[in-house]
Amino acid sequence: MLTHQLLPAPQRLPDMHSRDARHILSARSWCILRRAGHDPLPRLTSVLQSDMVAKRFGLLMEVVTVVWPEPFALFPPCCAAVSVDESLLARAVELAAGNARPQFDELLRDMLPEDARNMLFIRARHLYPVRY
Repeated sequence: MLTHQLLPAPQRLPDMHSRDARHILSARSWCILRRAGHDPLPRLTSVLQSDMVAKRFGLLMEVVTVVWPEPFALFPPCCAAVSVDESLLARAVELAAGNARPQFDELLRDMLPEDARNMLFIRARHLYPVRY
């Protein structure tokens, strides 16, 4: 698998770009709150600083939970370390937001079939109304 070549060395949240750290914290919050039967939207809105982006991120996480081949590995919200799955998600969102489809496919090709990559790319691509 090329994942180790496409992802940076293990990271810590405080050392990451703030956008990537927000995505990881949002994924952690979304999973914990959904599992507990609570609405994650208020927390996502706080972390992502936009109600629209929070709603879109929730839709993205719905896709992640469906297409990810194994349970998505998350660390607790207070943990500074970043799991491989969290790092993959942050990188995939970054590539999709930049419309870097070939790199997105290269990152996830060994892990997800084409139809799953398509769903994930579309959701991640439309996360933000303005591209960065």
